[in-house]
Amino acid sequence: MRKRIESWSVLLVVLLLLCGCGSAKMQGTVMPTPVPAAAYGNYYAAEEEMAAYDGDYGFNGMAMQADETRTENPADAPEENPDKIIYSADVTVESTDFENTLEKLDSLISVYGAWVESSSISGSNYYQLSRGNASLRSASYTLRVPSSRFREMMNNLTELGNIPYSHVYTENVTSQYYDTQARLTAYQTQETRLLEMMELAESVEDVIIIEDRLTELRYRIESLQTNLNNWDRRVSYSTVSLTVKEVQEYTPEVNPNPSYGEELLQALKDGLSNAGQFLKELLKFLVEILPVLIILIPVIWLIVWLIKKLVRRLRKRKSRRKEKPVDKPVEEKEKT
Repeated sequence: MRKRIESWSVLLVVLLLLCGCGSAKMQGTVMPTPVPAAAYGNYYAAEEEMAAYDGDYGFNGMAMQADETRTENPADAPEENPDKIIYSADVTVESTDFENTLEKLDSLISVYGAWVESSSISGSNYYQLSRGNASLRSASYTLRVPSSRFREMMNNLTELGNIPYSHVYTENVTSQYYDTQARLTAYQTQETRLLEMMELAESVEDVIIIEDRLTELRYRIESLQTNLNNWDRRVSYSTVSLTVKEVQEYTPEVNPNPSYGEELLQALKDGLSNAGQFLKELLKFLVEILPVLIILIPVIWLIVWLIKKLVRRLRKRKSRRKEKPVDKPVEEKEKT
């Protein structure tokens, strides 16, 4: 009996040793993990997410979720997603002191932190000045002004001179901006997933497919980022197209509802002004051609005198021919 118990004990110890070795062997074995399949599953999920952004600036998916977040918290919306509005203006300034106006404009540009994107000045040149008929000058500027000081600078442009024309344009790009931003975020998320798949790829074919997709994604990301940067620049700095014209008199303000008597008086003033301008131009023209007339008048008189003298000679020759007697052939026949 005692021998049986000892044999069974030995057999049990052997079985336990065999089980321990088997479990240790199983623990030491590394089983293949199907990570690439999971990664491809994430990739296709990302593709499905991107379908919402390929049309209409992404009004589905994450873009719609962002809109819902803004509508659910209207108090926080202006801080998280401020409006993106682009301001621009066209302004014409009349000046009777051209140099002084340009100096004032330079001081305004420095005061409001603006900068000149482009500028040009046209008008009189040396040839016109030498002839004494210099034309009125003009200058064109394209200014970039911080949007926070755009209205303030527009209100102070009257310091430069008379403003006969001014127009402000606004362009609200809020929806396009945040939709593009949402699409960019989704593309960047998909790019991160593709980079993770690149590390887990097991074949050259998978690597090539992932690289092609990465190239396409990065092109889209760069394009969207360029649009966002362009909008940021235009929103941060407003554009002012300014034209400065040199004038002798400011354009008078027009009464929107003039009476008939005021219309007649204005017509009389315009007529007198036009007549005076015509006489001034005529006198200026006569003075300008006076040296030419001084030279041409003697030449013209000499030509006229020679023509008259030639005419007189021709008349004398004709009269002499008429006075000379002519023999008649009939009388000579009778005498014979």
